[in-house]
Amino acid sequence: MKIFFCYKHTDSVLADLSIDKMLKYSSNSIAVLREVKHSENWKINAERQMQESDFVIFLIGNNTFRSKNLIWEYAKAKELNKQIIGIKLIDASEESVLFCQGFQVFDNPRQAWPYLKKVFDIDRELLLEQYKIMVSSTEKVTDQRMKVNNLFFTVTSTMLSLALIIGKTFNFTLVGIIGMILITIMSFLVTFFWEDLICSYGKLNKGKFKVIDVIEKQLRTNMFEKEWKILTEEIKYEPNSRTEVKIVKRFRAFIVLIFLIQLFYLIYKVVNIETIFGLIFLLYGFFNY
Repeated sequence: MKIFFCYKHTDSVLADLSIDKMLKYSSNSIAVLREVKHSENWKINAERQMQESDFVIFLIGNNTFRSKNLIWEYAKAKELNKQIIGIKLIDASEESVLFCQGFQVFDNPRQAWPYLKKVFDIDRELLLEQYKIMVSSTEKVTDQRMKVNNLFFTVTSTMLSLALIIGKTFNFTLVGIIGMILITIMSFLVTFFWEDLICSYGKLNKGKFKVIDVIEKQLRTNMFEKEWKILTEEIKYEPNSRTEVKIVKRFRAFIVLIFLIQLFYLIYKVVNIETIFGLIFLLYGFFNY
């Protein structure tokens, strides 16, 4: 358990006594965080330590919240959605205690420790459940993405087969070939929607893994981070979404090839074959002139 302590510099002696008592009652099972160096970037250091902490404790003395630094730390703790409690020092004033209406205030560390232990255990259980839900949701997104891939592959393949059926039905006449070309163009356009959905699912999973990473850091573990480093640095793993996009692009190239064959066949049907070869030789001679 990590606790970030906030107190006025003038209360340092009383604060140290209170922290020592907290360590004693917790059997040294807590890590104490505090910003004691008043440097130019103390706010950056304080925020970083608050982010790492499980609780933010304000040690309340005489006129504690007349300090601008303490007010900033209180606002920052609320912004970071941290568990905040207060513990009275010997010289705690009524004015300071009244400021703490937004969180619980305890008379001493002995009284505060059971509450901290209980809330910490509950929070850990809640985080673990949230972790399980997020991991499960990433698996569901992956399953959904596979279903989408199968759906789009089936749709585009069916459209190409339909184009061939139309061509055969009309004995590859002009009408049949034009119908084939139109359906092939439609299947080509569908592949762009297919690619967009793959990218969207990839971004969705990326966001979920970022949330999982945050929860893992709060649980003091980093399984996914270690796995990702092994996959990318040692095995040279390529993300599924990138591989799927490559497949879609190659399938699109196949559709373009079919379209070109259909187009040349249409030209063959419309224009005399001798004229076509004449144009080809004419263009060849022009570019080699």
